[in-house]
Amino acid sequence: MMEYGDYSPKEQLQLAVCLRLISEKSYLSQEAIRRDLHYHGFDSISQSTVSRLLKLLGVIKIRNAKGQKIYALNPQLRPVPDAARTVSEMVTSVEHNSEFILIHTVAGYGRAVARILDYHQLPEILGVVGGSSIVWVAPRAVKHTALVHKKINYLLRTH
Repeated sequence: MMEYGDYSPKEQLQLAVCLRLISEKSYLSQEAIRRDLHYHGFDSISQSTVSRLLKLLGVIKIRNAKGQKIYALNPQLRPVPDAARTVSEMVTSVEHNSEFILIHTVAGYGRAVARILDYHQLPEILGVVGGSSIVWVAPRAVKHTALVHKKINYLLRTH
């Protein structure tokens, strides 16, 4: 986790909330992040402040499962693997489209999360492929993709 000691308490709170929002939700624009920060109590936050927060957090733009460019934490800046981590700390986001589920993890934890899913043998899952920081999940029936997404969130305690 980042150290915020060099910043004012207000900046520390802004950084922490911004980090949590980006970890939990997919954002296509800085304006959407600004709106959510406003909703979380930062009434007069500007787009330039959001831009500065993103830079301080090392946030980059990546393509999501739908091909959209979203803001995400840079996997190279994430902490090194730690065996004492809980599963929910390993997972940074779980998203889906109409056909499959993608689980983004802290760098180095993708295979561990894939193994956890394999171990639980959910009958709704056809297959799981784990990489270093991403897990691809194929539901047995695409009409149940949202249900499988919900079960994975529950299993991994990311909800």
